[in-house]
Amino acid sequence: MGLDDRTEGQEQTMMGGEDPYDIESWEPRTWMDKLSLRLYHLLSEATRIVTLAIALTFVVIELGLVATTLSRRPLLGLFSFLSIVPALLLAVYIWRVDPTEREPIPTLVVTFLLGVVFAAFAAIINTIGIGLLSEVGVEALAIVPFFFFVVGPVEETVKWLAVRFHAYRTPHFQTAVDGAVYGAMAGLGFATIENLTYVVGSVGPHGGTAVTVSGVAVTRAIVGPNHVLWAAISGYYLGLAKIVPTNRGPIVIKGIALPALLHGFYNSTAGFVTNLLATIFGGDVLLWLLAYVLVFSGLVATYLFRKIRRAREYYEGQVRIGWL
Repeated sequence: MGLDDRTEGQEQTMMGGEDPYDIESWEPRTWMDKLSLRLYHLLSEATRIVTLAIALTFVVIELGLVATTLSRRPLLGLFSFLSIVPALLLAVYIWRVDPTEREPIPTLVVTFLLGVVFAAFAAIINTIGIGLLSEVGVEALAIVPFFFFVVGPVEETVKWLAVRFHAYRTPHFQTAVDGAVYGAMAGLGFATIENLTYVVGSVGPHGGTAVTVSGVAVTRAIVGPNHVLWAAISGYYLGLAKIVPTNRGPIVIKGIALPALLHGFYNSTAGFVTNLLATIFGGDVLLWLLAYVLVFSGLVATYLFRKIRRAREYYEGQVRIGWL
């Protein structure tokens, strides 16, 4: 007697035709089917837990080193907080302009924390990549491709993962704009740990001057909002992919590829352009960086907020005609 004998009655349709089960359709009928389904869910959850545990291990080590420095120089904590304020304000603004229901604070906080935790993966990969380039002596030649093919894709993917890991699975994640809100929070988490690491690391083994630390903090404050914008875009497309499942794959790829390209372009041009402008026209490099970021980030923000505005108009129209 075969494994499927208990479902023999299901092998024939009411019209006498062949049941498509195990031919071109499938659902858990036999004990083996049900066991396979349970194993699939078990492996999926185990993968999530292991991924989170690995990331947590690295970020706890990193935060432990940071905390050691902060215990000796607590003022660095203030500089770190101030460096994240612009990104925080931008993320809050994106949350408030959501045209549908406000996303719950607990889910936003979890997404923020996941952005902090998963940043460890990007830090490890980027560090290994830079080390390899330096080892073979091609760092100067390969840095631009490295920005486009490693830094951009890796960092945008881990921010995307911070949204996909939890918020995406909740009933609150219903629209593309919801995705943008959670993406912004993931980007804020990523920017927070990155800024903290940069500011604390600016003191070096022998200490650092207030000018050095404040300069790093100001620089991070200027560039931090980019992480929020880029992650909001990838989150937007993740939300779109959830409500358009027939083209989920291409939409997700677009949602990661676009921010990755923007990220790579920014990293490749910001330093060169600002130094060039300072050389030609004079003035402080930080001021030119601020000007460059205002233009660059302004264009990216325009792209994002146009989509959010279109979504608001669409949902308002649905409400007017009684569909929502």
